[in-house]
Amino acid sequence: MKEIAHTINKQLVGIYTESSLETDQKLPTILFFNSGLLPHIGPYRLYVKLARHFAKLGYPSFRFDLSGIGDSEKHKDSRLHKLQHQEDIKEVIDFLEKENSDTGFVSFGICTGADNAHKTMARDLRVVGAICVDGYTYPTKRYYFNHYLPKFFSLSSWMTMLKIAYRKVVPEKTDEKLDTIDMTWHKPPKENVEKEYREFISRDCSLLSIFTASWPCNYKNQLSDVFSTVPFGDNLQTAYLEDAEHIFPLAEDRNSLTDVMTSWLEERFTHSKLCQPKHS
Repeated sequence: MKEIAHTINKQLVGIYTESSLETDQKLPTILFFNSGLLPHIGPYRLYVKLARHFAKLGYPSFRFDLSGIGDSEKHKDSRLHKLQHQEDIKEVIDFLEKENSDTGFVSFGICTGADNAHKTMARDLRVVGAICVDGYTYPTKRYYFNHYLPKFFSLSSWMTMLKIAYRKVVPEKTDEKLDTIDMTWHKPPKENVEKEYREFISRDCSLLSIFTASWPCNYKNQLSDVFSTVPFGDNLQTAYLEDAEHIFPLAEDRNSLTDVMTSWLEERFTHSKLCQPKHS
């Protein structure tokens, strides 16, 4: 297995993992996006292990740091970091397409990485699929039922509610003013996401949406229920890892994630005709 370090435009640093499987079939390159401020090794070295695992199956990959994260330099202009990062991703795809790959890309990320994975598939026609872990989801009636019914019969939940109510009536006095940083991830309007999903389908692109118990999703088909009018067909596959935590600290949960991703890649790309990428 061969891993090559690249610096793109003297700024973006990443590791290209070549396919170690000898085959005539050309498979898409997997792009690993940062999860929050975590560097390109991923949480608990998850990205390293995934890249090497997929290389054995024939999939090259590139795990890299967006500007201002990990080993990559900050931009010297005043653009919003979200706009900077989308330009970073385009530069990476341009570089890889020229140097290594002409068979399309699959974007992958956790949390904010899932946000970028979705946006990249929406904006770049060379991306043929996305794997989003704890990405976009919206509550449904079943979600609320699953969420609140157990709490109704839980004494500890009632005690917590009473404590919260008491604190609102008798607020704690403090002279300290704490500096806080808003790390909230603002989901796009549901109608915008639905429009993008329909565009994915028209391009025959595929989405694997995986959720953990740490996210506001509590059953496997929540996403498809939210967008019940979208004719996903085989273009959407969902998975719910109800015992896994958000950044997969346990080896068994990382293994479960790997198994789900492997099955999806083999079904969508290894054993079926590759969705040919278009050029932006």
